[in-house]
Amino acid sequence: MNRAAQEWGLRAQAEYRSAAITAQLLHWLIQAGLSQELLETATRIVGDELVHAQLCADVVEALGGDWEPVPTEVRHLEIAASPNGLMASILDSLLPNFLLGETLAVPLFNAMRLGAQQPQVVAALTRILADEAVHRAFGWAVLDELLQLDGPGVRAYLSARLAGELERLQTLYASVPGPALRPEERAAGLLDPKAWGEITARAIEQDVRPRFAARGV
Repeated sequence: MNRAAQEWGLRAQAEYRSAAITAQLLHWLIQAGLSQELLETATRIVGDELVHAQLCADVVEALGGDWEPVPTEVRHLEIAASPNGLMASILDSLLPNFLLGETLAVPLFNAMRLGAQQPQVVAALTRILADEAVHRAFGWAVLDELLQLDGPGVRAYLSARLAGELERLQTLYASVPGPALRPEERAAGLLDPKAWGEITARAIEQDVRPRFAARGV
């Protein structure tokens, strides 16, 4: 399978995992008694991620790949419940997947779309990017409600973990493997390996850190 089709196959798996992780988070948010509006948005996000997974699979076929979903182990479709209780479990999922993952996804997918030219790729990225902005807003809105429930506890819990999570992301995206892209790969919505680290570092400094700082984290 060519590199572009292979990467879109991995994106399909990642989007499917996001649906499962969000469904689990929704369950915890119901238990925590968060607002009806946020619960409804979480329900929407589960559907969005399933649509994204199918869009990515369709792109694999459009790019000439033979799409056969790879079974994903159940342990990869959930976040382990924290021994520290419900609030800790919520934060253990919210921090990497929404406050960081979905926030960084917006500039990353935007960069992918800017260089994309293949029609089905452009259509998929346009839909995904529009949804990711909603998902990002959801994550920060959940945090705001959690801060209302237990501001000191939430701030302390996140402050103890944020630096490690940021370092993990910067290391991960700074070492994306592979040679520079060929024009046809860029047209298929791939990012040059070095762009992953550059976009991530810029987004962390200009978007992620200010959002946390404004909330006392």
